[in-house]
This record gives sequence, C-alpha cells and structure tokens, in this order.
Amino acid sequence: MSQADQVALLDGPIPWDPLLPLEDPYPGYRRLRDEAPLYHHLGRDVWAFSRFDDVQRVARDWQTYSSREGNDHDDTYQLFQPAGDLAGVDPPIHTRLRKVFKDAFNPTAIRERFEPPVRVVARALVDQFADSGRADFAQDLARPLPARMVCTWLGFPDEDHAMLLEWFDELLHRVPGQAAMPASTLHARDKLQAYVGEAAAARRVQPREDLLSTMVQAEKDGLLSNDEILGSSVLLFVAGITTTAGLISNSLYHLASNPDQLALMRTEPERLPAAVEELLRFDPPIQTLLRTTVRDVDVDGQTIPEGAHVSLIWASAGRDERRWTDPDRLDITREPLRHLTFGEGIHHCIGAPLARLEGRIAFEELFARIPEYAITGPIERISTPTDRAFKHLPAEF
Repeated sequence: MSQADQVALLDGPIPWDPLLPLEDPYPGYRRLRDEAPLYHHLGRDVWAFSRFDDVQRVARDWQTYSSREGNDHDDTYQLFQPAGDLAGVDPPIHTRLRKVFKDAFNPTAIRERFEPPVRVVARALVDQFADSGRADFAQDLARPLPARMVCTWLGFPDEDHAMLLEWFDELLHRVPGQAAMPASTLHARDKLQAYVGEAAAARRVQPREDLLSTMVQAEKDGLLSNDEILGSSVLLFVAGITTTAGLISNSLYHLASNPDQLALMRTEPERLPAAVEELLRFDPPIQTLLRTTVRDVDVDGQTIPEGAHVSLIWASAGRDERRWTDPDRLDITREPLRHLTFGEGIHHCIGAPLARLEGRIAFEELFARIPEYAITGPIERISTPTDRAFKHLPAEF
C-alpha cells in the first residue's frame, strides 16, 4: 500500500496528512481549498487553513494563533532544545531573540557580506562536475552551497564541514507518519550541541568575526542565555541549509520539465530575481507550519477550540486560484505578487534574503556552464514532514 493510499484511508476523500508527505501534494491542496478551506483532520486532531487569505490572516495573528508549542507537526522542536527556537516562541521572548540577529540578517548586510563568497563557492561546486556530464544536483550543489555558507558564518572551520554535513543528514531522518524523533536524530543533535558548546566557550575567550561570537556578545549583554546559544545555533544551522537546499533542488527538478522557463532564465538573466520568487511560490521548501490557538476561535460557522493545533499550509496558499491565474503553471514572467513561502508576520523567515541570494547565484553559475540537462533518477526526497527538498537529484547534461 502506498503512502497516498494510506492517507486516503485515514482521511476519506481528501488526501492530506501532515505527517505523511506525498510525492505530489498539490491536487490534495486544491481539494482542501475548494471543499474544506478550514479542515479538521480527525486522526491527527489538527485543523488546517489552505487558502491564501486565510493563511496570511492567521499567520499575522500571533496573539490568537500562538507559536508557544513550537511550529512543527512532529517533534522537530526537540532539535532546538533547551531554548532558543526563534520560530517556536512568541513575544516578548521572540522579540528579544530576533533583536540579537536583526543587524546580521539585514538584507543589505546579507548582500554585502555574502554575494562574493557565495559566487566563489557556487562556481567552485559547478566546476567540480560541469565537465563530467553528470551530477547529483542535490548532493553536489543544492546542499553544499548553503552548508558552506552557514557553517562559515557560524565560525565552524572548513575541516569540520564534512562532519557537520553528516550530522545534518542525520538530523533530517524521520519515520514517515510518526511524530517522535528517531534516536539517531537526537544523537546527532547532541553531538552538534556539544560541538557548538565548545565553540562558544572558545569565543568567550577570544571573539571572532562570526555569528557565534555575535551570540556570545549577546550573552554578555544579557540578551541570550547559554541554552539559547545552543538552540539558536542548531536552528540557524538546520534552517540555513534546508530552505536554500529545497529552493535550489526543487527548482532544478521543475525546470527540467519546463525547458521554456529554463531558457528564459538562461538567456534573460535579468529575470532571475522574479524567477526565484515564482519558483518559491510554485513548490516551497517549507510546506506547512503549526500554530496553537490561545482561545476558542469561530471561523465560518466552525469553532476551533482553545489549545488546538492549526496547520498553515504555505504551499497550498501559493497555488490559490483566488490569487493567481493558472497557479499550477510555472511562469517566471507572471506579474509578481507577494507569496507566503517564507512565512508572514512576526515569524517571517529571518534568513529569507540569504536564501534568495544563494538561489539566484546558484542558478547563474550553473546555467552559465550547463544550459540544458535532464533528471535521470532515481530521485530521493528528504523525509521530514515539514520540508520539501531532494536528498538525491541525479542529472545528466
């Protein structure tokens, strides 16, 4: 029995289960928008919003739809314990944590700091496979590019990057349909936190020009605890890789079957910023996140009870026919409209400017050397219920 069959049996006619990602979830999202824009999954006891306007409204209303119990459908929050999960808290803690990173993640600061090194790394990665006629776009480009950037920014030395990427892979391991973290995933978290703890201790003795030193200084200023340094570092490490890796790998997968759009990106590079936004809308690297109601909420004749878990399906909002014409068509020339791929409101992704920059430069460098390619398979997606990205994406050119 396939996962799709399992979901259909659990949910009846609408194939959606927050812990069982489908190969193609978008037909199910369409049915949610059309037939049950507020959907109660009885088996998981999760309510779901799927239309753009509803998802945006709920995401902005943190006073009603709280992040106090984390924002993942499974136990991913355990990766960021004991504290410091910026995405899993509300003000005033959220305000304090975000203040620590505000200047470092300013879009201008991101561009000035990262555009040159991102291009150097992207070009070097492409150089390694451009003449071979084949590559795994996930393992050879989409994942190592953001990994190199976030590891370097946190201050982790080059010789440790391969080890850290192995831990990262372990952090993504899940058992489909289960909320609990596998023991191997929690073991990888423990190794990473011990590593960060030793690195932070070194920064307390001798600060450097890196993000970990920024956190250590915030600790001295009373803005962060040691526990929050550990949790924040793991969050930035994981999110800093998964989002960009998903953007790049998902995009390369879809562009292979949309050669007209690939040709436009290659021959008209001025379209690349808009193309990145369209690709983010079309198949987001983060499909859905969770909120918890702080009171009973009446919505269109239904009552979501206090303490209920509510899913915001960003990916469905990006395909809403009420906002976009022909949304299931990839079209980098369409009029740009605000999408919700990076969230909305106070929890809008702090790393969005870096992900956009890395994605754009990766496409520039790849298409300059490899104008056409074919996905040859077998492909393999990562197994987390929240993220949509490829672990393996073999290609020939």
